[in-house]
Amino acid sequence: MAGNISKNARREGAKVMMSRWGGPIKMKAVFENGKLRHVAYCEKSGNTARKPKDLM
Repeated sequence: MAGNISKNARREGAKVMMSRWGGPIKMKAVFENGKLRHVAYCEKSGNTARKPKDLM
């Protein structure tokens, strides 16, 4: 299925989450300070957050 990736690091889900601004919430990987971090962002407004729940 997903190979060598932990269950907590999966970024793609079956549900489409909507932000409070009306746009879909997507996840993207950002490489900063030598680490790979996942951030959530709203496609409509461009706001970013650490978790998708922070944009809802």
